[in-house]
Amino acid sequence: MSDFSSDSLILVDGASSGIGRMTALRLLESGARVLGVARREDRLKEIQERYPDTFFFESKDLSADPDELSGFVDGLVKKYGKFSGYVHCAGVLNPQPLSIWNYQDALKDFNINLFSAIGFIKGLAKKKNKQDLLSIVLVSSIAATIGNPGSVSYAITKAGLDNLVISLTQEIGKQNIRINAIRPGWTDTALVKGYKDVLGVDFLERAQTKTPSGKAGKPEYIADVISFLLSEKSYWIQGQTLTVDGAETCGA
Repeated sequence: MSDFSSDSLILVDGASSGIGRMTALRLLESGARVLGVARREDRLKEIQERYPDTFFFESKDLSADPDELSGFVDGLVKKYGKFSGYVHCAGVLNPQPLSIWNYQDALKDFNINLFSAIGFIKGLAKKKNKQDLLSIVLVSSIAATIGNPGSVSYAITKAGLDNLVISLTQEIGKQNIRINAIRPGWTDTALVKGYKDVLGVDFLERAQTKTPSGKAGKPEYIADVISFLLSEKSYWIQGQTLTVDGAETCGA
């Protein structure tokens, strides 16, 4: 039995790579229709070739103006229909030691990692744009609670997502909107590998030494939890941020 009906329509931003891409694939495998939003059309077209009837995509740069995303959602609904779910996977990890930190780079990080989520939710929360029940999952990070060198902007944006969950649950939860977040540990994605290129710190290798399994995270581990949190099986989980890190932070 599928976890989602053919009426389900879930918006996944950051769907061209990493956790976002794997999440889109997991949802499609589970019977949902998915609208992927990202900048890289070539990667999105690859998914559409596999799922031509249930995967749709729109190219969008989320670093520009988060204020316009509410109107962007209005247009998506006119084109594809009302949404039953939203996953915020879009994110940038721009490692910068304090000595070279600058506001313009940080503003881009905030626009993509945090403010774009607010813009999308603002549009999706409109009664005309959502199905009877709207389920939202935001991808945070253990970086929100554990300090790492060079990750000040990234960590602050992820902590902002954690607070967004509890604040908006109180504000719009009565509108039949469920909001949760997950905090993945260091996961084997191009985003995390870029950290090593800049700072010389291999967080995947470090994660392997901290998990009981001796392994680092994989995108599919995270995508499976996201899929569950979007499904009606998790209906009573609301306003929560779940750590999904293979016990990486258990002894932290």
